[in-house]
Amino acid sequence: MSASMNLKIRLGPLVSLEVSGDNCEEIRTALEGFEQLNQQVDAMCSDLAERMYPEDSESFEQSS
Repeated sequence: MSASMNLKIRLGPLVSLEVSGDNCEEIRTALEGFEQLNQQVDAMCSDLAERMYPEDSESFEQSS
């Protein structure tokens, strides 16, 4: 019996990740780089937030 799996992860309102595979091993292999992708998306969103709201990032840095 053959099976196919689709895994869809919503990362935010504009970002989602969809992975398809024929078995769990294929899904696991496809997700190996997810941690790195997550870090890159976080860095991009942080950079975007700092550019859009520079006064908020300055006040945050002073309170830290």
